[in-house]
Amino acid sequence: MREQKTEVGAYVGQAKPASRPDRTEERNVADLQTTASQAALLEEQRRTILELQTPVIQVWQGILALPIVGSLDTARTQEMNEILLERIVQTGSEIVILDITAVPVVDTVVAKHLLETVAVARLLGAEVLIVGISTRTALTMVHLGIDISGVVTRTTLAKGLEWSFARLGLEVVPVRGAARGDATGVGTETATG
Repeated sequence: MREQKTEVGAYVGQAKPASRPDRTEERNVADLQTTASQAALLEEQRRTILELQTPVIQVWQGILALPIVGSLDTARTQEMNEILLERIVQTGSEIVILDITAVPVVDTVVAKHLLETVAVARLLGAEVLIVGISTRTALTMVHLGIDISGVVTRTTLAKGLEWSFARLGLEVVPVRGAARGDATGVGTETATG
């Protein structure tokens, strides 16, 4: 058989060389694997950021603290409430301290979200108190007509812990022999029940 050259430069009647895997297909598979890895990494980072944004801390047996940093919107409040409810169930805590010291503005929307958090924690049997209300925040809440009369409040986290210990029948007492204000007595107070 005589080989004939066609216009496109291929030889008619000649066996076609064995096909190699398509480079485009290999790249697509690699791109999909990279995208899946990136998606998994992003999800892990999102969970880490969420945990950092909403650290529910067991400060004592039966007492959880939730320091809230930044503003609250509906999505963040929902995530915060889910994490808080899980921790209440896990630890069997009876008291939750919401610390709003680092919330820059408490308006009607933020107050509504805080009251939602109080309500969901109460549904699981936890008492909730809000600490860290600044003078400015208190005045703003009064001017806006925000009623939190059913919620225990304290000015600082320390005052909130003091209230919580009393509520659980605990008291903070200095260790014998440690003088108050003495550098060697730092951190020597204990809660007893």
